[in-house]
Amino acid sequence: MIWLVASVLAVAWFWSSSMKLSENFSLSEFTRSATADREGIDNTPSAEQVANLRALAVSVLQPLRDAIGKPIRITSGYRSPALNAAVNGSDKSQHVKGEAADFVVDSMSSANVANLVQELGLPYDQLIVYAPSRGGHVHVSYKRSGRPNRRERLYAPASGGYEDA
Repeated sequence: MIWLVASVLAVAWFWSSSMKLSENFSLSEFTRSATADREGIDNTPSAEQVANLRALAVSVLQPLRDAIGKPIRITSGYRSPALNAAVNGSDKSQHVKGEAADFVVDSMSSANVANLVQELGLPYDQLIVYAPSRGGHVHVSYKRSGRPNRRERLYAPASGGYEDA
């Protein structure tokens, strides 16, 4: 009996970690976290959160990747509440709902990537360009249900906080 349970858990872990959300994005890209590994934090999303991540990948990130023809590297995707607290994330973080990802595109500035998201007319809730000293990445969120996406663009300057962009 114990081997059966262990086998089922191993298959479930493999399935979830290798699950494709879109042509070029897998669930594992959105759930891996050095902090979670180091702190022993479970960062497994629920079915609802996976559905949100899939919508983000299909609606925003995959079309962006197709347009630029280069890999997009997810630096932060889904965060369990415990992981979000461990990285001092906002209490209102869309990462916890599986609605947000931080990412970079090698050889492209975060401002140019964000500009392309807007030029392509991709749907988004928030689009935040972070200054290099704050990671130099782009944060994008997308809501698949509930209130409409705000299409809010912000800049996160080196001095802290956020400004309209």
